[in-house]
Amino acid sequence: MKNNPPVDLTSIQTDKDGKLRYAVYLPAISSFYSTYVAKQRLEEFVPKDRIPAGFDRGIEGMNFLNPEQGYFTYKYGLYSAGHAQLDLNKSLTQESMIQQRDRNNTMILGDSGGYQIGKGVLKFDWLDFEGDSANKTRQQILEWLEVTADWSMMLDVPTWACDHIHSPKTGLKTFEDCLDKTRFNNKYFLDNRLGQTKWLNVLQGSDWETAEKWYNGVKEFSDPKGPYAGREAEGWAFGGANMCKMDITLKRLMTLRDEGLLEGKNWIHFLGTAQLDWSCYLTSIQRQIRKHINEELTISFDCASPFIATAHGLVYTNAVHTPKRWSVIMDKAPDNKALAGSDIPFPFESEIGRRLTMADIAYYNLGKRKTDAELKGAKFDHLNPEHYHVVPRLNKLGKIPNKTSWDSFAYALMMGHNVYCHIVAVQRAQQLMDIEIEKTRNKINWRAWKKVKSGDMSDEYSDWVPRNILYFDRFVEDLFNTPDKATAFAMIEQAGPFLRSLEGARLQGGPKQNTFNNLFEIEQVTNAEEIDLANPDDDELRALEENLEV
Repeated sequence: MKNNPPVDLTSIQTDKDGKLRYAVYLPAISSFYSTYVAKQRLEEFVPKDRIPAGFDRGIEGMNFLNPEQGYFTYKYGLYSAGHAQLDLNKSLTQESMIQQRDRNNTMILGDSGGYQIGKGVLKFDWLDFEGDSANKTRQQILEWLEVTADWSMMLDVPTWACDHIHSPKTGLKTFEDCLDKTRFNNKYFLDNRLGQTKWLNVLQGSDWETAEKWYNGVKEFSDPKGPYAGREAEGWAFGGANMCKMDITLKRLMTLRDEGLLEGKNWIHFLGTAQLDWSCYLTSIQRQIRKHINEELTISFDCASPFIATAHGLVYTNAVHTPKRWSVIMDKAPDNKALAGSDIPFPFESEIGRRLTMADIAYYNLGKRKTDAELKGAKFDHLNPEHYHVVPRLNKLGKIPNKTSWDSFAYALMMGHNVYCHIVAVQRAQQLMDIEIEKTRNKINWRAWKKVKSGDMSDEYSDWVPRNILYFDRFVEDLFNTPDKATAFAMIEQAGPFLRSLEGARLQGGPKQNTFNNLFEIEQVTNAEEIDLANPDDDELRALEENLEV
């Protein structure tokens, strides 16, 4: 395995002519993960004897944005101001995986951190929203995004910021309050933009009525003929119902088409979209926009699932692609002190995993305890160093870990494995879609779609790909051939039952529809529904990020 060249996952995104083939998945990179790359460049943050023997390029090999040194490489990612170092002088070194990347060969989309501001993770003066303190935070975020990202989302105020939970802190009472504050932020960002990043205008709303009200309230910030002409936003970000209710997604796109606001807008991002089937739906949409309206447009979607799953002790094992199971499979990761020192290979395949043994994951060992006789009647306490002949390996606090065999670096290793698996699962789903589209091109008529029971295979056309993906590809092709908005809306209404069947589980900014198990398949994990892989501020992941030194 010595000196194996990087496995290039980016090339799968393009065709033989170099044109983008698929909608682009953006791993929402955890600062916990990027910190390991950055700190190892400055010091021996991970001791040499802790680095896996299979890591021939050291910790830098975990940096998938590095096209020369990564064990696998992938040019795309999302990074959020909500968890970032906003002091630019510190950010350049502390976040060097992001800040010192080769910008000609990578693409980072910057999240402005509106979610974290609403949750209170990123401090913001809500009581004086337009005052000096709030403007200082705005300016910090704006400058950080300009320096950090190729594309960036403007700072929206999520509509849940006015609900009964968050209203006491934010002072916002209504949907209109959230929209008004977002308009203020948008104006501030466009008035003060520096020209180093391109901006996405964020769309919110929980249903068509509120989504339409929001759109009409912010579209002027994207209008090349409007009051912000010459400094208008160059793309869109779909949040709320716009990104998880397909009929609303398509109505919004048809409205943008009708109003000329897809022309010259070269990026649309869907927030917090984790499902494999949506990676295919968005690919079909991207192809039709490129064919009919704007051949330069890219659709992207992000999720932090590989990082959040790791924080909850889950490992990606494989992915299943069948008409009835179309998902990433996760399982409870091996975590046992008896595995410390083991040369058993890590059992799950990835460019990170194939370089690991179980000893690389199970760092904390059992030690050698005293016998009951030697304890002279005292009950054995596995946390008491006096109860051992050979004391187990201590953590950075100088204490015996209670149960886990994982140190913090083990979490970073699992994150690298998981993110590779998620990228590959998305790309494989998109490849299988293309294969089955070619095979079924003359067989599919979306108007023939019907609701069937979960075990009914009578309406399936493929051994690999769910029928809805194939139906949708045909539907969206017809939709973009409609001559006007009214005809398009009528077609969307006609396909209502079909389109509603595509709606996803609860995603960032979207209404709660289903549960975690609809996003992924989980084996042997208790209380799986408590794990929200779409939450950009997951408590377990935030704890890892905040306690990296421990």
